[in-house]
Amino acid sequence: MRDPIELYEYPKEWLRKGAEKRIQSGLYILTPNGWLRRGITTATTASAAIIASISSLYREVREVVVSTPVGINVNVKIFAENGFAKARKFSGDHAFDATNGAIFTARAVNEKGMIFGNGIAKNGEFLVSPSARRQLEENFARVCREFGYEGGVQVEAEFSRKSDRLNGIAILGTTGFVEPWCDELLNTKIEIAKRYERIAVTTGRESWKIARELFPDFQPFVFGVHMKEIIKAHDGEIILVGKRGLLKHVFGSENPNEVFSLARKFGNVLEVVVC
Repeated sequence: MRDPIELYEYPKEWLRKGAEKRIQSGLYILTPNGWLRRGITTATTASAAIIASISSLYREVREVVVSTPVGINVNVKIFAENGFAKARKFSGDHAFDATNGAIFTARAVNEKGMIFGNGIAKNGEFLVSPSARRQLEENFARVCREFGYEGGVQVEAEFSRKSDRLNGIAILGTTGFVEPWCDELLNTKIEIAKRYERIAVTTGRESWKIARELFPDFQPFVFGVHMKEIIKAHDGEIILVGKRGLLKHVFGSENPNEVFSLARKFGNVLEVVVC
């Protein structure tokens, strides 16, 4: 049985009753001892608020279905009434997600399209990543079609602290889900990766996609800043594919040749691709 987001195979001996439904939901990661809960991205949270605000003009709504970039629908609980909605970001079992609990609001307005307002910013500028914008637009278009809605929606964020309001929050997310980074997840992914003879160790989802295209014979895994740990633990062949910033954070350099030389000290790294 494969994880529907990262596509690695879970060990058969880990499987238990009811595992398939949880795994296919995308919200759970199977571990040797139980489960870890994935969270949802700011883009999924904002999408939920958008859907709920429009839906609440036509019916009572307490939960909405949000489509994600990986093709998995996720149910998100919300508050909504008369065209106004709130959705709270949930980070699952992530040990250090600074955006956990952030609240996104959406209000139906006469002006067409999506309008980003207070709180949706980073360094003083409104920021919505391309993948997040596609997810927002897809969910907005879907709920508009469902109810025949022809207006627009204004999306904002609420914060309890003044500093948060000043800094704002970006709407991001490449999968719609948040990996619950913690020691248990790291150990679980290392254990799964060790069962593959060839792996591509990546810094994030975008580099994961690139690794899958460039190296089809290598199973890709996202390890983020924990690349050294998996390289040390794995006895097989390894390709590194990563963003410059994270590679520099881990190895002290973004130069492919230098990263390769440094990574080889920890294990059998065959190639480094900077993307």
